[in-house]
Amino acid sequence: MAPGPRLTLADLPPAARAIASATTDAIAATRAGDPTAFDDACDRLLLADPEHTRVILGDTVRLLLEEVLPDGVDGDDLREIIGRGARTAAPWFPGVDPGVMVVVLSGALGIHPDSPPDSRTGEERPPEPDDPWDAVPPRPSAASVTQHAVVLLADLLSVRGRPLRGYLEAAFTEMARRETVEQP
Repeated sequence: MAPGPRLTLADLPPAARAIASATTDAIAATRAGDPTAFDDACDRLLLADPEHTRVILGDTVRLLLEEVLPDGVDGDDLREIIGRGARTAAPWFPGVDPGVMVVVLSGALGIHPDSPPDSRTGEERPPEPDDPWDAVPPRPSAASVTQHAVVLLADLLSVRGRPLRGYLEAAFTEMARRETVEQP
């Protein structure tokens, strides 16, 4: 991330603070194994700007992955993260789906096959023969992606042993920097 002022949660506008608050509450509910509080917090995330929520959750997952696995991520690492997260959530979140966790992780890493249409033709790219991504659900619901992103965040935070706040602040700072760079 380029140098510059780091945003704190107090610096955020109300809509962004709502995302931060709902994410914090969802992580707390995940750690407590409280499905009612988890659903409530995830529902609040779904009410926020979908693109900002997706970016913040994805960037926070990526930032944690970079710290938990500083030498890079391989398939064994991802299997371990998915397995541990699913096992931890299964007692209170019976809908936990490792396939959706793959979608969340690959999206956070920028490698999900759900890519934009071909720029030359405007058409969807046909799947490659024997494409391993065929086994991954290409478009799980926004609710499912949000829930599974929270489960992964809670797991990565427990491995890292640090609070969520600093990662959220870094993700919001990075998003603000990108939005500033993209403006003419």
